[in-house]
Amino acid sequence: MKFICQSSLLRAEIELANSFSSSKNSLSISSNVLLEASNDALTVKATDQKMGFSSTIDVSVLVPGATTVYCEKLSQLLKNVPDIDIEVAEENGNLTIKPADGSNAFIINIKTIEASKFPELAEIDESLYFSLTQRDYFDMIDKTSFAVADEDSRHFLTGVYMERKNDDLVLVATDGKRLAYVCRHFEQNIPDFIPAIIPTRFLSLMKSIGTGEGLLSIGVMEGYIFAEIGNRTIYSTLIQGPYPAYEKVIPRNLGKVCILKKEDVEKAISLISILVESKSKRIYIDLSENRAALSSENTEFGDSHQEIPASYSGDDVRMSFNCQLLLAPIKKMDSEYMKIMFNEPRSAMIFSSEPEKDYLFVLMPMQPQ
Repeated sequence: MKFICQSSLLRAEIELANSFSSSKNSLSISSNVLLEASNDALTVKATDQKMGFSSTIDVSVLVPGATTVYCEKLSQLLKNVPDIDIEVAEENGNLTIKPADGSNAFIINIKTIEASKFPELAEIDESLYFSLTQRDYFDMIDKTSFAVADEDSRHFLTGVYMERKNDDLVLVATDGKRLAYVCRHFEQNIPDFIPAIIPTRFLSLMKSIGTGEGLLSIGVMEGYIFAEIGNRTIYSTLIQGPYPAYEKVIPRNLGKVCILKKEDVEKAISLISILVESKSKRIYIDLSENRAALSSENTEFGDSHQEIPASYSGDDVRMSFNCQLLLAPIKKMDSEYMKIMFNEPRSAMIFSSEPEKDYLFVLMPMQPQ
């Protein structure tokens, strides 16, 4: 195998491939990246057995062929190669990289493993793909993925749940204490597909590959999710398990409403949280006529209190929250004002933008000590 290409072009693909390869064992074939050169194109593939990556770039192929090389080392080496045309050749168990102009500025030899040992990547029927705008789908990921669980004992809550609802796309994440929900309509047609629990790492990598502009294609099959972005295809195994009936968790017919300026709430929580008790991270919100008072408990460091304007009429109410769980969804709101809807200060509450958009957050208050 021998081809010539721009070093920066190859570097970009290998860096992405490295995120999908296994780095635990340098001797494992899944730690290697597969390079296949033919018809003036180079195909790059990587897999850690749970996720997979494939891309194709234009190169000048002098001798067609295929080989595999330790992905992490190749990525590190290419980061230190100047942005020039390079010649990449495989012969007798070594991959050689040198300037394409024939100079002796540098020469790199890295050992290879034959391509036949590389595992087959999972594949999907092209008819299962559907298109979405990157910007909107990535925004849905941002508004939900922060709320997944990080407890191994609740593995099915460590991913983002995706399903089709009527003609819309729904993403949901919950850790049992909070729930983030987005139901969004796309101009593109969304066909029926198997509901899926998607690992957050895959969603994060999808965003890193995308630009936020244009379309991406997603396909779901039994046990797998695939995404096509430009010249790249990625996939992941899905998280198995019964996802909670999330619609039953979202409270209905909430009679009390408080509207606040989002920036005021963020700044107040950031200030108050400095002095909260490190374990519970409890803060209080006291609502009264057109006023919200945020405060911390008196700890060994002291206490704090701040009042902000609020549009609220009703009985005086005291609520307490974990400040981190409260601040995270508020930061995701892209509106000037936010709304809290509730019935009782100890029952589940809905936080949403004001005016309401296509997403909401459910949060359980902390119970009295």
